[in-house]
Amino acid sequence: MEGLGIYLKHSPTLIKYMSFPIFGQLIGIILSFALSLGFAYTIGTKIPDTTVSFAITMALAVPGLIIFAKAFWEYLVAYVAVCSMAENTVKSGRIYDINAHKKVATTSKRMGDFITLWLLFGLFTLIAIFPPMWIIAVVAFVFISLIFQVFTFEKNLSAVDCFKQSAKLVVKNFGGTVGLLLILGIFTYFLLPKLAEILLTLIQVVNLFAMLLDPMISDILPIDNWNAAFEALGQNYMITSLDVSKMIISSVISWFVVSFTLPLRSICFTLWYKQLSISEIKEKKKKAKSKNV
Repeated sequence: MEGLGIYLKHSPTLIKYMSFPIFGQLIGIILSFALSLGFAYTIGTKIPDTTVSFAITMALAVPGLIIFAKAFWEYLVAYVAVCSMAENTVKSGRIYDINAHKKVATTSKRMGDFITLWLLFGLFTLIAIFPPMWIIAVVAFVFISLIFQVFTFEKNLSAVDCFKQSAKLVVKNFGGTVGLLLILGIFTYFLLPKLAEILLTLIQVVNLFAMLLDPMISDILPIDNWNAAFEALGQNYMITSLDVSKMIISSVISWFVVSFTLPLRSICFTLWYKQLSISEIKEKKKKAKSKNV
């Protein structure tokens, strides 16, 4: 509740900060597809050499990819920048210069460790995709759920040490960490996205964007082939390009909600990290005192 209060109080600033990382990714993807696929047929008919036409088509995707890459990097930085902002907010009740908080990850001294941290987390996520690893991955995810907080506040630790320290802190209250993950997961990954989708469907926003997307989907995807495959498999199910368009729009809505609630998750886990760290410090002092006695 404390984390939710901080998030709501500073939501205008947080939403403004997250706007480019989120909208930039979407704009970059749309621009890449619009320029490359939009002109692919024209280029193919004008230039008979397939190698040259393919190169030009790929080159058209570059501006969008640059925007996407920049926005995606800012989104990754937000994981630790918001942690720093949360600590500052607890202390002062205000959010200061956002660029100063971004330096937690963007200084030359720490950028290497930050990139390594994400690469290791990405490798873990890749391994977790395989079904035999699901149970192990879920348990492991609980233990590494504080890696970004550890990276933010324990600046002397390497990327690998961040994973170790996160596990060390989580062991102190494994049940509490699981509870926090469940609450935030259900709230920000399921309930809020579903609510947003229902509301936007009721006011016809989903249908409007789906109809705008429908012509492009019908041109790009082999819907008829899919339906023929369903029929061959004995499935009495027909899919339309409008159905696919609605699914895409619903997915984008969910992605927006999950992305804009990233600060809420970072804030809550920052508060949890601080609580566990204080507990660790008290425990160390108690052990040192007993040794002296």
